[in-house]
Amino acid sequence: MTGGTVTLLVYRGEDGNGREQRFEVPMQEGMVVLDAIHYIQAHLALDLAVRWNCKAAKCGSCSAEVNGRPMLMCKTRVDQFQGKEIHVGPMRTFPLIKDLVTDVSWNYEVNRQIPPFTPPADLKAPYTMLAEDV
Repeated sequence: MTGGTVTLLVYRGEDGNGREQRFEVPMQEGMVVLDAIHYIQAHLALDLAVRWNCKAAKCGSCSAEVNGRPMLMCKTRVDQFQGKEIHVGPMRTFPLIKDLVTDVSWNYEVNRQIPPFTPPADLKAPYTMLAEDV
């Protein structure tokens, strides 16, 4: 569905003193929410703060609340909302830094506490981890 526009209401602000700002974005075939956010950042609100990395639904960097539900913006297709307004906000679980960026340092702190997997020293053949081992 190319042509027309999609309306996004994007959270703007920091320190909890924010509001939604309305943006009209040109609709493109296969567009995901992150594409629309990139359009806004490039053309309409150059100072919009957003975090993303892989655009392949692998890293979780682009997590946001889309219409009140936690989603990956790189995986959430705009056309699934059938022409309705799309509300995009920061993840409420984490402290807000600015706009759509939250402080996820807690994730890294917890990750450092998880011991890395080390295969047995006397391993003779390639090691295959089975689902029941996890």
